[in-house]
Amino acid sequence: MQRILSFIQILISCWEVWICYELLYSTILEKEYLRKKDKALIYGNILIWGGLLAYNHTLAFFSRGVLYTSVAVTGLCVCAVMKRNRILIIGMVTLYYSLVAVLDFFVAFSSMYYLTETGIDFEANVYSSSTYIQAILLFVARWLMFMAVMLIKKRLCLHKRELERYTYPILAMSMILIIIVKRYQYDLNGMASGIQETKGGFTGTSLIFLVSLVLLVSIGLLINDSVRKQNEILTLRDEMQNNWYQSIQDELDLERIRVHDVKQHFVVLQAYEKEKDWGQLHQYLEKIAGQFAETKMPICTGNRIIDLVLYHKKQEAEQKNIDWKLHTVKLQDLPMEEHEIVSFMGNLLDNAIEACERMEGGERWILIQISRQKQILNIEISNSIGQAPKEKDGEFISSKENKKRHGYGSKSVRRIVERYDGEIFYQIQKGQFCVRVTFFDMEYKQ
Repeated sequence: MQRILSFIQILISCWEVWICYELLYSTILEKEYLRKKDKALIYGNILIWGGLLAYNHTLAFFSRGVLYTSVAVTGLCVCAVMKRNRILIIGMVTLYYSLVAVLDFFVAFSSMYYLTETGIDFEANVYSSSTYIQAILLFVARWLMFMAVMLIKKRLCLHKRELERYTYPILAMSMILIIIVKRYQYDLNGMASGIQETKGGFTGTSLIFLVSLVLLVSIGLLINDSVRKQNEILTLRDEMQNNWYQSIQDELDLERIRVHDVKQHFVVLQAYEKEKDWGQLHQYLEKIAGQFAETKMPICTGNRIIDLVLYHKKQEAEQKNIDWKLHTVKLQDLPMEEHEIVSFMGNLLDNAIEACERMEGGERWILIQISRQKQILNIEISNSIGQAPKEKDGEFISSKENKKRHGYGSKSVRRIVERYDGEIFYQIQKGQFCVRVTFFDMEYKQ
């Protein structure tokens, strides 16, 4: 029976270290880029240190020295794998092991009352020796930690580059938790030895409340800062779109000036023609021909801003040998702001052009279809793709090297769609990607 208990303790302790790496994989470690020797180091850390943790539990339920050593050993292993961001690594590892200690204390405090009521000595059966009761309490704490880490992996989109901005806040938060653990260890020791009155339920509740308060305040501050920075980036992107819109509007205004000047040119040409001064007529034609050599009529949808965007994106696509097709109806005025139209259409078309550019072979094409039925407006943009984009939590993962610096265009599109109570759909077929946006109750002038 003792061998079985020892085996269970080893499994629980190895599981504890493994959960730590699962947290790191979802935040600062890139598992897919690990080398064989890195994986060997990690599994060695899990197995060897897990075995030593299990041995420590045969001597005591909790040891602050073992907590510090766990942080040091795991931190050194991760630093050997990453070789950078050491402060962030230590902060994350310390945060993890301190939270495991908090959960250990919580289940220990919570079990004191029930064990005492049933005549089981907490100190003898949990705190200072390895028993099945101790193993169950350790398992419950690690199971709670495992569920928390799985929730982080599933719900939160954390990334090393994003966490780097919060290196010192994470380290400070982990240090606060270490202090809390140290404080409550005195209570656990006192209650286990009988020096203090056993108030496990109250002490466990106060511990969780205090730790939850620290975590909620810290996470709230980090989220607020992250949202603020993201809004700054989106605002900057909108400003860039506005500047781009202004530049192409200036170009169109210049074309209008040229068209207006045509009237004056006709007056001069007619004068030369009446006088039959063919030489001067030829020279004047040569002179003004250069002004209109590069002039192309913009695509006409009836909406001046959409015309501008489509005209310039069409030119960009043709320069990159991308076949461009457009089927549209007359739109004229829309309730959107001009900068929103530029951002919305520009980002959708940029995504389509970039997807075509990434193709290594095959036909590259973009098809834009704009239709309306009464007050319902549909905008559908299809494009060829070489490889289907990866999807995570309903969002497409950027294939660019720096994923965190991209993706803001899609967020800007989604923000505009939501602002006007629209819906956006994605469809992936073999060699084709399609995005369809539907706006309801879209009032416009015909």
